[in-house]
Order: sequence, then C-alpha cells, then structure tokens
Amino acid sequence: MIKKISIILAIIIVLFLGFATSVPFLFKDKIIVKVKTVINENLNAKVNFKDVDITIISSFPDLGLKLQDLTVIGIDSFANDTLANIKNLQLNLNLMSVIKGKSYDINSVIAETPSIYAKVLKSGKANWDITKPDTSFTSTDTSTTAFKGSLKKYTISNGKVIYDDAYLGFFMDLTNLNHEGKGDFTQDVFTLTTNSDIDKLTVKYGGIPYLNQVKLKAELPIEIDMKQMKFTLGENKIQLNDLLLSFVGNLIMPNDTDMVMDFKFDAQKSDLKNFLSLIPAMYSNNFKDLNASGKFGLDGKVNGTYNEQSLPAFDINLLIENGTVKYSSLPAGINNIQVKAHINNPDGVIDHTVINIP
Repeated sequence: MIKKISIILAIIIVLFLGFATSVPFLFKDKIIVKVKTVINENLNAKVNFKDVDITIISSFPDLGLKLQDLTVIGIDSFANDTLANIKNLQLNLNLMSVIKGKSYDINSVIAETPSIYAKVLKSGKANWDITKPDTSFTSTDTSTTAFKGSLKKYTISNGKVIYDDAYLGFFMDLTNLNHEGKGDFTQDVFTLTTNSDIDKLTVKYGGIPYLNQVKLKAELPIEIDMKQMKFTLGENKIQLNDLLLSFVGNLIMPNDTDMVMDFKFDAQKSDLKNFLSLIPAMYSNNFKDLNASGKFGLDGKVNGTYNEQSLPAFDINLLIENGTVKYSSLPAGINNIQVKAHINNPDGVIDHTVINIP
C-alpha cells in the first residue's frame, strides 16, 4: 500500500512539475502580445521592456509575469523625462484567468529597484497623466479591459522616488525605499496595511528643506473609502531618525481642487537628543559624540481645506525642559535650555498666525 501511494504521489508531482514547466511556454507569446497591445492602446508614452519571464513555480498558485528593464518615457512637454525605470516588475496573475484568456486578474505586484520621477510643471500639468481617454468605457462594460485589478499586495524594494512639483513649490526625494502594502483593492472600503523603510528622506517646500536625508520607518494602517475618496490614518508608528511620532486623522478629496484634512500629531515627551537628530548639521558622522539631556515634546493639529485659495488652520506646541547640549570635542556646551512655544492659526489665513515663544 505504501509503495502504491508513493507511486501515485510521484506521478502527481511529475505531472505538476510538467504542467508548471509547460505553462510559461504555452502562454508566453500570447501574454507578451496582450501586454504590448494594452500598453499601446491605453498610454500616451514611450514604453519599452527588455524581456519577459513567465513562471508558475516561484509564484504558485499564481502565474508570475516579470518585465525586465521596463522604462516609461514621456512625450510632448516631458519628452526628455523618464517617468519610470524599473529593473524588474513582476505581476502575479490569477492562473485560471490566464487559462480562460478573456481577462487577466492581477493579484500582486513586485517592483525591484524602481526609479520613479514624478514631475508637475508650473502650469499644473503632470508627467504621469499618460492614460488615453477611453470614450467607449462605461461603468457597466468591462469586457474591453484586458487586465483587471484584484490586487491584494504590492512590494517595492530598493526604490528611488522623486516628486518634483513646480506648481506647489514642493519637492520630495526618497532614496533606498523599501515598502510593502496589503489590502483588498477590489473593495470600495478596505484597510491598507503598509510598512515603509527609507534610508534618506528629503522634503522641501518653497525651497526650504524641512527634512534633509532623514531616515524613516513607518507602520501605517490606512482605511480607504474609494467612493468618498476618504483616507483615514489609524494608530501608527513613525520614526524619523531617532524621533518617534504618531500621526492620525483623515484626508478627504471631494473634488479635483480641494483636500479637506483633519489630522493630529504628537511626539510624546522623549529625550531631547531624539529631536536634535532631525537637525541636518547635528545628525552627521559625529552625532554619536553629542551629549544631550533634557526632555522634548511636540504635538499639534491641522484642520480645514487646502486648495489654491486657502490653507487649513493649525495649532502646534513645542516643549523643551532642562535641556543640555555638548559635543565631547568642544570645551563648553549649552545648558539650561527651556522652551515653551505655541504656534496658532485659527482660520488658515497666514496673516492671522500667532507665534508665542517665551
């Protein structure tokens, strides 16, 4: 009996391996044609990839489709800009949807070493707005869509992302980004659980660097309501260099111009040195030689509408108690640092801002 069972199992394994080996060859040409057709029909951009690998063993029970050296280059105003350059982009497809051949359901996406350059001109035109308008599409007709999203997971490894917005005067650079998100994107309301690790984060607004090559780690659960375009941040953990933060609240985008926000943030009273780690001049190779004591606290809230005409109201409190700062290589330090700062704006009008720092 044991011998018969072993033979049956061996036959099943051989059949499975044979099936797994043959599937890529059976569907590769068909999928490549479909991919190129979908790209050309739907995008106003120059899209190219070096090769396509198809596997079922490493991605089982899905069928893995990997595009190598994928590039997306803009046209017209962005003819010299590379929107995306991705070493490997893997789409894990529902195997049965591939076999049926009518549409391909994407369950997960993995991007290895992507370089993304998102750019907005002063006119407000964005380089990622490359989707061709589909005049034949209706909310009840999805038969013309070759690829359908049943996305539940996406992963970015060793990424480089630059967001350069000349319209808002905002710049952000994420270097060595490792990010993962899990959620059921097929639902109108779902929770997206994200984990992020960034080696160097730079944020500038109006030419002023507010964060300069800061290390970031974050665990953010985001409740997403696609019908209302509402995004809610639940209890989370955010670490900027050595400073631990919490940032909760919600953002609603009711139309193309307004962002209605209601957020609270705080850095519960911690060591002063954790706050000093955000200051670029101090967070350098000799930061470990900095002796700092005392307590630091930060909390605040932002509430209101952001658009071209208005800013949200904000209220910020910063506290430093009994602070001392000294580098071991210097003869003297700074002692008895006491700060109790309050910055308040009740209505979003900048001229109504009151800054009180005793």
